[in-house]
Amino acid sequence: MGPGFRVKIVSAFSKVQIDDIPEDESGNTLERFGFETYRTIVTRMEQGLLVYDRQRILGANAKLCSLLNCPAELVVPGADLEKFIQFGAERGDYSASAGLTLQSMRMHIAAGKDYIVERQLPDGRTIRIDCRHDGETGIGTYTDITDAAKEKAVLEATFEAMAQGLLVHDRGTIIASNARLAEVLEIPAELITVGNSWEAIIRYRIERGDYQDGESHLVRAREAFATRREFTVEAQAGSRTLLTECRHRHGMMFVTYTDITDARARELLLQDKEMEVRKLAAIDGLTNLTNRRAFDEDLQTRLDARGPNADQNALALILVDLDRFKPVNDTYGHALGDALLQTLSDRFRGVIRQGDTMARIGGDEFAAIVEVSSESDALKFAGRLRDAAKRPVVVGDTELNVDASVGVAFLNGETNDAESLLMAADLALYAAKEAGRGTVRTYKPELAERAKERYSLEQDLRSALENDEVVLFYQVQRDLHTNKDVGYEALMRWQHPARGLVSPADFIPLAEETGLIVDMGRWALRQAATDFADLDKTTRVAVNVSPVQFVKSDLVADVKAALDESGLEPERLEIEITEDLLIEDTENTLRILSELRELGLSLSLDDFGSGYSSLAYLTQFPFTKLKIDRCFTERMLLDNRSRSLVTSILALASSLGMKVTAEGVETAAQLAMLTDGSCDEAQGYLLGKPVPFTKAFAAK
Repeated sequence: MGPGFRVKIVSAFSKVQIDDIPEDESGNTLERFGFETYRTIVTRMEQGLLVYDRQRILGANAKLCSLLNCPAELVVPGADLEKFIQFGAERGDYSASAGLTLQSMRMHIAAGKDYIVERQLPDGRTIRIDCRHDGETGIGTYTDITDAAKEKAVLEATFEAMAQGLLVHDRGTIIASNARLAEVLEIPAELITVGNSWEAIIRYRIERGDYQDGESHLVRAREAFATRREFTVEAQAGSRTLLTECRHRHGMMFVTYTDITDARARELLLQDKEMEVRKLAAIDGLTNLTNRRAFDEDLQTRLDARGPNADQNALALILVDLDRFKPVNDTYGHALGDALLQTLSDRFRGVIRQGDTMARIGGDEFAAIVEVSSESDALKFAGRLRDAAKRPVVVGDTELNVDASVGVAFLNGETNDAESLLMAADLALYAAKEAGRGTVRTYKPELAERAKERYSLEQDLRSALENDEVVLFYQVQRDLHTNKDVGYEALMRWQHPARGLVSPADFIPLAEETGLIVDMGRWALRQAATDFADLDKTTRVAVNVSPVQFVKSDLVADVKAALDESGLEPERLEIEITEDLLIEDTENTLRILSELRELGLSLSLDDFGSGYSSLAYLTQFPFTKLKIDRCFTERMLLDNRSRSLVTSILALASSLGMKVTAEGVETAAQLAMLTDGSCDEAQGYLLGKPVPFTKAFAAK
C-alpha cells in the first residue's frame, strides 16, 4: 500500500465514528480492503479509542463505552469534549487531586501536548489514558491495567530466558527466581522456592566456602536492603566464578548472578556495555544530567520513602524553562545551542547539592528535586538556578544570552503525590512566564483557579469569531506637520456576551499561544481593508500582525486576499510588527517583509526602543516607519534620558528616510514637544481614543 492509502484511512478516521466507517464506493478493491482492514483492527482493539480536537469528539470505538461504562451519546461524533471530561470528574474517577489533574488535562489538550493519566472507576478497575496529539487532533487510548496477568506472563518468560540467574527478594523472603539461578549457583532447587528465606542461600554458600568472609557478606546484603544501597561483588559459587549485582527497586532487591568463569575478558566487555546502556537509560546524553524517566522514578522513590507524616515543605520541586532559547538555535545553529545547554547544565549541577537531583526533562526544560529546610531555602536555590542561566555563555567567538523562568512547588497536603506536585510546579512555571522573563514563582492554590478561568476563557475565544464578538476599534493618527488626520490604527477588541469588553492584554496572548490569532489576524486584515476601501483615497489604516502569523500562516497571501476582496489600494495599508519577531527567524521574516513591500505596503516597527532594539534592524529590514513606545512619550517631559532618546530616534529616522509616529500622547505639552522636535505623526488619547468604525467616521 502506498503513502496515499494511509492518508485516506487516517482522514476518514478523523472525521467519522470508528464503528461507522462507510464502504468505499470508488470500486477500488484494494482501497475498500484497506478501509475494512483498518476498521476491523480498530473495532477489535482491546483498548478503548477516542479521537478529538480541542472542542469536539471526532470518533470513538465501541470498546470505549463498555470499558468506561459511560453513555454512548457522550462520544458520538460532534459531542462536546468538555462534557465527556466532566462526566468522569463528577463520577469521581480521578485521584484526590482531581482539580489539578483535570486542569492539567485541559491545558495539555489546549496546547496539543501529550499526556498520560489514570482513572479509578467506581467498580474498582483502573484505566490508563494515553493521549497523543498531532496538531489539532488528539488520539486517546484507554487500557484496563487492573489485570496484570499478561505482564506477569511476559515477565516470567523473560526471567526464564535470561542467561543469568535472577533472585528477587524483600526484607525476608524470596519473591521470584528463575530456574537458571539454581544451576548457576550450583545449589539445590528447593533453596530458591518462592517464600523461602533468601538468607538460606547465602548460608549454604558460606558453609561451602564461596566467600572469604561470608558473615560480612550477609551483613552487607542486609544493610543494602535496609538502606536501598546497590552493590556488585565477584565471588565463587561451587566451581564457578560469578558476578553478583544487587539493585534495589520498588521496595525489592533484584540480584543477578552472571557466570564469568569461561569468558572473563568477554564478560568484562559485556559488563562495560551493560553499564553504558544503564547509564544511557538514566542520563541525558547531551548534558549528562538525569533524564526525564530517571527523574520521574527518583521523585516517586523519594515520595514513597517519606511516608504520610513527612515534614511539610521539606521537599521542593523546581522547574526551570529557558527564555529565548529558540532564537539561539535559529540564529546560530543547533551546535551552539547544544553547547549553551551543556554549559548551563554544568552551572546547574554546581548549584545543586550532593543528594539532590538535577535533570533535563525537555529540550530547554530542567527540573530539580531538593531537600530544603524552608520555603525561603527553596527560593534561594531557584534564584541561583535562574542567575546561572542569566550569565552570558561564550562559545568560541560568540556570546550567547538567555534567561530562565522558574516555578517552585512544595510537598504538602494538596500536592502530596508526584502527579500533583509536578502539576503544581508547572502552574507556578506558567505564572513565572506570564510575569516576564527571568522570574521565579511558587505555587499557590489560586493558580489552579486561574488556570481553570483561563481554560474557560479559551473555550469562549474559540467561538468568538463565528459569533461576531470580535470587533475592530480605530485610533486616529495625526500628521504634526499639517495638523490633519492621516490614518488610523486598527485595534482588536472582544465584546463577550457575559464578560463584557475583554482587555486585549487578556485575550491576545491566549490567542497567540493557542494559534487562534492566525484566523483572528486574517479576519482583522480583511475587515480593516473593507472598512477603509470606500472611505476616501488618502486615509490609511495600520493593522498589527502577530509573530505567530509569520510562522503559521501565509501572511503575504492573506494580505493579497484582503486587498483583492476589498479593493483597498496597497499604499493605504500599513503593517505593524514588534521587535520580538525580528530575532525569532531573521531569514524568513526578511523574505516576508520584502514581499509585502513589493506589494506597495508600508511597514512599521512598533514599540521601538522598548525591547531588543538594534540599529541592524533598521538597515536589514525594509521599514518605512518607526513607532516610539508610549513609555518614552510619557516620560520625556520628566526624564532627560527619555527626552534624549526620543530626540535621537527622530534624528536617526530622518537620516534613514523613515517617518516616526509617537504613541501614547496624552497631554498638550507632549504634543508640543513632539511637534517642535519635527516628529511626523502622533496618536494617543489627547487626539482620540480607540472607537468603533462607525463612531470614528460618524461626521465624515
